Amino acid sequence: MKKTIRVPLGELEIHPLVLGIKRYQPNQFMTFTMKHFGQKTAVIVVERKGKYYIIDGGHRYYSAIEASNIDTLECVVLDIPDSEIIDNRITYNQKIKVHLSEKCTNIEHMLGLLGNDQGKRNDLLGMKNIDDENEYGTAGRDKFEIACMQSGLDFSGRTLRKLMAVYEYEKTDNSLGLIEGIDNGTYKIDGAYNLMLSSRDKDDKKKTKQKIKAEAVNKDVWFEVFNQSSVDLSNLKKYRPHFAMFSPTYWTMKEYRNQGEMKYGQEPTLKEYLDNSRKFINALMDIMDENGVIVIVIGESYAGGYKSIITQYEMMLLESGLEVIGRCPWIKSNSTPVIVKDFFRPVDEMIFVCKMKDAVLNFHPKMKATKEGKKMIKKSHKAKDGTNRFYVQAEETIVSNVITTPVVNDSEYKKYDPNFTHDAPAPMAIYERFVESYTLPGMTCIDIHCGAGQGLEIFARHGCHAIGVDIDPVSVEFCKKRMDMVLAERNEVELQQAA
Repeated sequence: MKKTIRVPLGELEIHPLVLGIKRYQPNQFMTFTMKHFGQKTAVIVVERKGKYYIIDGGHRYYSAIEASNIDTLECVVLDIPDSEIIDNRITYNQKIKVHLSEKCTNIEHMLGLLGNDQGKRNDLLGMKNIDDENEYGTAGRDKFEIACMQSGLDFSGRTLRKLMAVYEYEKTDNSLGLIEGIDNGTYKIDGAYNLMLSSRDKDDKKKTKQKIKAEAVNKDVWFEVFNQSSVDLSNLKKYRPHFAMFSPTYWTMKEYRNQGEMKYGQEPTLKEYLDNSRKFINALMDIMDENGVIVIVIGESYAGGYKSIITQYEMMLLESGLEVIGRCPWIKSNSTPVIVKDFFRPVDEMIFVCKMKDAVLNFHPKMKATKEGKKMIKKSHKAKDGTNRFYVQAEETIVSNVITTPVVNDSEYKKYDPNFTHDAPAPMAIYERFVESYTLPGMTCIDIHCGAGQGLEIFARHGCHAIGVDIDPVSVEFCKKRMDMVLAERNEVELQQAA
């Protein structure tokens, strides 16, 4: 049998049997809520000789005393002997744990987050400046602090704002289970918030890539091909290319047609070859955009023994004032056998990725699918204090710097003119990797040894304007024919999509 009454604080105390198993400490959060919102849950008591003894609700009792504005407490009086007090206390303490997502829903109402307008909600929460301790949006700091107290959350308003940011994010993407992870203790709120930021960053990068690809298809592009030496490019300065990629003639490897007086690649000494290479680099740097990227495919020559050409070519680039971002080994899966004395068969060349000094780049790298093919959280190495660390793995990951492709298949250019020949054009797949990663639709790109026009076609197919330069008039005429056909194909595809 039980009844509910209001009892003055002076007539209440904790039952001695309960004090034998429970020690109460001041609870500032409960004191705060009791003071501002009053008592919400009744205290469980038994009556002994006109005195009421608390068997469940001791924290509420002490918090009411600390609050100083509460005189009485609502009490449920049980009519039970002392022998049943502990059993009844256990029964009343069998409370179901409220899931964190439910608490977040309640907090939404406390903060007045109504409606589905994401921008409005962000303004209320102050998410745009979430690391600013003084910015709490329209809701204000006090509402956040009160929400913490009401919900029994033992942390600051700033931490609550991070929790709510995670909760908001999971309304549109709950694939990572961050709220569940906080609730079951896998993540702390700060850790889950950082995982959310990482996930959102990956989402944004994916959307950017998709937008770039869509723009590339629909972008109107133009091309120009110039029959001239690349030692002097001053007539092209007005174009200010954002991206350049080319494969220069390798030293002593091949003799190309119509090479003029310089006969680049056939110099008597490596020093002369590097000096001539420097002239091309300097001419190119003189016309490039200040934030330009230059990619160069260069091979080693083993004629007469190893000459360290790639190493010395890199030093020449650095001396010219370029910043080398990195090197990409290119492994040719079907290279022509070359016999080298006392050494293995060489199947590699090097690709240098450079930028103008202090250039600021838009890097959106080529990606490949991960093993799992989906976004997920993975464990990384443990921190020094032994706690687990986690990171977000996206559906895709950045490709490595090592490139493996066959050497060029002449069908890449023979379809435009079956009678055209070129001794050593770079495969389109090589251009594809770097154009995709370092250009945006509408940029201007240049190949200063354009040869069969592989690079020019890739530039255009990525929505970039294409400039080609070659000293060989046969190659120039072929590139013009090729690009006319490429742009006609692009226009036809665009018309079909529009229809």
